Amino acid sequence: MTLRNRVALIAAAIVLAVVVAVNIVLVYAYSGQLRSGGDASLVDAAQQASTIAAKMKATEANQPSAAPTKPTPPPSTSPKPTPDKPPSDTDTIVTVGAIQVELLWGPVIAGEPSLLGPLTTQDVAVSLGSRPAYFGYSPDQTLRTYTAALTGVPGGGLVRATRKLSADSDALHQAEWLLAALALAATGVTYLALRLAAGRILRPIRRLTSTAEQITKTRDLSARIDAGTSGDEVTRLGSAFNTMLIALDESVTAQRQLVADASHELRTPLTSLTTNLDLLEDGDGLADPQAPALVAAAREQAGELNELIADLLDLSRYQEAEPHRAVVRLDNLTQEAVDQIRRRTPEPVIEVNLEPCLVDVDAAAVHRAIVNLIDNAIKWSPPGAAVRVVVEDGRVTVADSGPGISDEDMPHVFERFYRAPAARGRPGTGLGLAIVASVAAANDATASATTSSDGSVFTLGFAPVPAES
Repeated sequence: MTLRNRVALIAAAIVLAVVVAVNIVLVYAYSGQLRSGGDASLVDAAQQASTIAAKMKATEANQPSAAPTKPTPPPSTSPKPTPDKPPSDTDTIVTVGAIQVELLWGPVIAGEPSLLGPLTTQDVAVSLGSRPAYFGYSPDQTLRTYTAALTGVPGGGLVRATRKLSADSDALHQAEWLLAALALAATGVTYLALRLAAGRILRPIRRLTSTAEQITKTRDLSARIDAGTSGDEVTRLGSAFNTMLIALDESVTAQRQLVADASHELRTPLTSLTTNLDLLEDGDGLADPQAPALVAAAREQAGELNELIADLLDLSRYQEAEPHRAVVRLDNLTQEAVDQIRRRTPEPVIEVNLEPCLVDVDAAAVHRAIVNLIDNAIKWSPPGAAVRVVVEDGRVTVADSGPGISDEDMPHVFERFYRAPAARGRPGTGLGLAIVASVAAANDATASATTSSDGSVFTLGFAPVPAES
């Protein structure tokens, strides 16, 4: 099932549940309202019957000769009334619409027959006014009843109004069917509306899916999705997808470049090393007078190969890995790099001017970058010339006394494996300054170079961290 249909079905189910809950409340409320209205009509009918009966008795009181009396039926011939049979003619039954009113003339006696069966002691008490009127049901639970005292009539009596419960049930069933139909209609309309809306809302996701499938098929990481400008979650998803594609494209490009560069640069020392080994294998081997020179050359080429592999690995690590940053003293880090170079090659003259400075960097990576800058300055400085190293305001500046960098070479000094024509006879892998640029990028720093006929100046700049007071 598609996401579009799932969203529409879930929303429709929620709407259905809410509508059903509301309908249940409405049915109960309507049922109560019907019962209250029916009870009110029973009370009203009983009151009207009492008023009419009182007027009838008053009229008869003005005409004594015509006044009706409550006849006493002969004991032997009077049939007993039953609930299914009307009571004796001593009572009066009136039907008004859906309500049937029974007038029982007093005095009321317990056990006396009525339309709903023999009268009870409660009915006697109601007729005497010692108990209030009450609601009830017929014995077969088909009628709602209201029993009250027959007031304003000599001798008293009872008035009982009855109403069929089926009248309320029919109206309630009609309301239930209507509400059920409305619930189904609301659910159907909600499903259709949300399906259309979901199709529009999910359109960018469909484009994203199509783009991802196209990229998987063609391996073209340059494809981009139109994320839009609405700023909602779908737009953010599209932007994140594009950012991921850019990062992935850069990573794949870097890997391809690394493989291409490595295959090209590794071929030269490997070829020289193989040639020297072949020369040693031919002829007299190690007994050859040129053998020591060939072995020395092979060792040198193996060292260059090892250095090149190490630089390639470092360059790849600094470009891809997340730096492990910490707040360190940049002046101390620079001093450690200077001491390392002095232990390795004591000949160069290195002048330092290091001011205390805190920076938030990957210490190992920055140490390697500073060593590369100093090594590069030593390589280009004449023998005996000083290399100047300065640390101030979050910047490491390394200046040499070399011939400077030509205008043609300046834009390429930080590129990997780039070697100026003047540097091709000098030792090096062509990766030292590229590593410096990678370390700077990974630590949110800047790497720059300036040059003149008196030498070149390379600067590695970081954002200084304020010292805690």
